[in-house]
Amino acid sequence: MIADAKLAVIPDTNFPAPRARLHRQTEEHNSLDLLPDLDGADAEWILSTSVEQQIIANTVLVAEGQIPDALYFVLGGLLEMRAESLGGKTLARIGPGEIVGETSFLEGTPAAATVRACQNSLLLVLSCKDLAAKTAVDTAFSARLYRSLARGLSRRLHVAHGTVAQVARTAPDPTGSERHKNITVQLDSMKRLFAEADRQAIRNDDQVPIGTMANIRDQFRSFCDWLNEEIGDAAPISPELRQELGARVQQELLPYMLLTKNCERLYSKPRGYAGDFLSIEGIYQDVSEGTGRLGPVIDRCFLDQPAAQAVRNRRGLLVEEIKKTMEEPHEGPTRVLSMACGPARELFDTFAMLSDPNQLRATCLDIDLQALAFVGDLRDRRKLRGNIRLENANLVYLAFGRQKIELAPLDLAYSIGLIDYFNDDFVVKLLDFVHDHLRPGGRVILGNFHPRNTTKALMDHVLDWKLIHRDEADMNRLFQASKFKAPCEEIRYEGAGVNLFAIGRRAHLS
Repeated sequence: MIADAKLAVIPDTNFPAPRARLHRQTEEHNSLDLLPDLDGADAEWILSTSVEQQIIANTVLVAEGQIPDALYFVLGGLLEMRAESLGGKTLARIGPGEIVGETSFLEGTPAAATVRACQNSLLLVLSCKDLAAKTAVDTAFSARLYRSLARGLSRRLHVAHGTVAQVARTAPDPTGSERHKNITVQLDSMKRLFAEADRQAIRNDDQVPIGTMANIRDQFRSFCDWLNEEIGDAAPISPELRQELGARVQQELLPYMLLTKNCERLYSKPRGYAGDFLSIEGIYQDVSEGTGRLGPVIDRCFLDQPAAQAVRNRRGLLVEEIKKTMEEPHEGPTRVLSMACGPARELFDTFAMLSDPNQLRATCLDIDLQALAFVGDLRDRRKLRGNIRLENANLVYLAFGRQKIELAPLDLAYSIGLIDYFNDDFVVKLLDFVHDHLRPGGRVILGNFHPRNTTKALMDHVLDWKLIHRDEADMNRLFQASKFKAPCEEIRYEGAGVNLFAIGRRAHLS
């Protein structure tokens, strides 16, 4: 039973069980009150009636113009509120200790903005139908609930007014108009180039001439480099101006990008996030496809971007590291774990080089059953059923001890496209999980996009493919904070220098 009238969230932890996070406020825990007027029985009812929901980054939680069917208590992660009617302008960020959907519940009106997850987040979901039934028969609960919700909305309104006042007191960014002008010039230039290529294709059996294709690819690369300097993370502009300029670029450029096969999938996120196994497989295949005369041309422009090159390059780097692991002294076959395995092409590349496949035993772990089915089909066609084991598991739950998996001591555990979606707390927990499953002397490799990624502005603002970029100091700090208790043993880079690979080793027994 929860005592006292507090339903709170403990900050600075990531994804523990909700009932460990929703408890009374104490001096030891600087908690954020969600519903301060509820008593213990009220809180207990919410806990017993609600369900936990983990959502992946970029998942839409509430759509503008629709009435939400639940209240969402944010336990971990970060959400973003955008007004699609205002060109996708970001209105607010919603973090742990806040609620989504209460205005629509109170007023019975559609949501005024779209709420999307900025990063993988953990929610407690309370059905509006269940809540309405409870308030209809329990007037005391109803009064306490409405008072709490009203207080929360009042706090949010005060914050909003404070933000508006601060903006009003701030002088306009003197570079804003100039940057708008520069972006207009660059976008108009790219659009004229696309239009001329389309006209040439009409006169050339619907094929863009080779010379024109080469020019478009060069110009697009230069544009993306320039865009990253103009509105990227290092640009000396305010976050508000960066968002405003990014929305302008997306409005003008996205219709062209959606003509492509690969960018369209990254933007639409049919599996809930951009880098799903088929998106990565498409980049691996490096085949430009799309709609109409321009689609394949623009797809090639994207596939030639440093970020896409890095995805392809990291496949070969992992093959090198798997083979290096196999050459190290250990008993029996080399045991490898691929976390968030995706298409697992690096494993199949490695097996293709082995004279005896029984030298290697691999476990492919993924939350996506379709990804595992894809890997399983490749495995069976290549007669590797005895060498590759498939595991459907949630790495968040594994890292925080809420799910278990049986693994023989590992020689190598790696992930090449996972931690870019997760905050530091999770990465440390993941490293702890790996440490516990490595044999003494075993290694871990974590891949992450580096801040020098010049495709980042295109990914962030046009494709809505937002990733956490980390540098060498970040990775050393995370390894030091984990059970490895030491900086990375080595940091490698694929050929484009856009993906770094942090390598650590479990200490040998003394």
